[in-house]
Amino acid sequence: MKHNLINAIVAPLGLLVSIIISVNGSVAQPRKKWSWCGIYPTVLTPWRCDGSVDEDALRRQIIYQLDGGVHGILVLGTLGEGDYATMNERAAVIRTAVATVQGRVPVVVGVHTADIQDALQKARQAQTLGADALLVKYIGDPCPESHRILRFYEHLSQAQILPIFYYHFPGQTGVYLSPHDLAKILSLPNVIGIKTSTLDLAETRALIWLTRNQNKVFLSGTALNLTQYLEAGGHGAMCPEAAILPCHTVAVYHAYWQGATTLARTWQRQLFVIAPLLRDGPTPVCLARHVVMFAQDRDISIPVGPDTGQARLKATLNELGICMNATVKCPLPPLDVHDRIKVRLAVARIRCMTN
Repeated sequence: MKHNLINAIVAPLGLLVSIIISVNGSVAQPRKKWSWCGIYPTVLTPWRCDGSVDEDALRRQIIYQLDGGVHGILVLGTLGEGDYATMNERAAVIRTAVATVQGRVPVVVGVHTADIQDALQKARQAQTLGADALLVKYIGDPCPESHRILRFYEHLSQAQILPIFYYHFPGQTGVYLSPHDLAKILSLPNVIGIKTSTLDLAETRALIWLTRNQNKVFLSGTALNLTQYLEAGGHGAMCPEAAILPCHTVAVYHAYWQGATTLARTWQRQLFVIAPLLRDGPTPVCLARHVVMFAQDRDISIPVGPDTGQARLKATLNELGICMNATVKCPLPPLDVHDRIKVRLAVARIRCMTN
């Protein structure tokens, strides 16, 4: 699998642009069979003032991320407001994403439900519209017992509609499964991997060991621990950092796989400029960088909560020239004055970093 991961030549820091051009070239060719490894941005869903999907803004955003060399995209995930989109809105997002990508990278679609019929309906819609895989988050069950969850994924797996990633996000879903229970889900046919929105590398290592020799794919929910996650045996990230800074996130990934771990960690540390956008409360960049890097280097887990950064991330993309509205679906919080300050500071840091 490793030969599919190493697609760019790592150069000194001053040649970052050359690396990204090389990465772009490696993913631009259509493929019939995906490796599923790499960097996937969590695409934001832009809305018009009338509440409909802003397909033009969505297209611009995806092109920006593809130009950054990403290996796939996730639409209608948690940050993509997939929990709240109607079937018609989902169709508009998926259709636009598939048409924009044009088979260059896989399109993964988020499904958020504990209702198997709802999951099957959304899976069939995604398949019909040309998506490549599903990221399925079990949420909404007041009694999320392990046997009920396993049965849900068994039904979805048996339907063989699209390949499935399990979405492990206990901080939002309240579903706390042991590595052994997670391994049972991952071992199902048609379940190809997992997105882990936790900062618990010991849990990830245990799960990788329990599913060894099954060719499952492990993607982190953040790139802020990307080198540590790859070192633990992971295969990439499905993350908000790649939505805002696709070039830099991809550069971290490829630098690591080329053996330039010091360079990869240097670039990973730069990604913390967007950390304040991901948290609802005050999050100093230097403090976030120190805490996360220190803890992940020492296998110390960090709780991950259900923060709501959708409006902040959209406003940041807008300030970076990817024109879009910062409107979000109810009940998500709209942009307030404190958020605007966070966005301005983040954009200033990003511009200093990229100039």
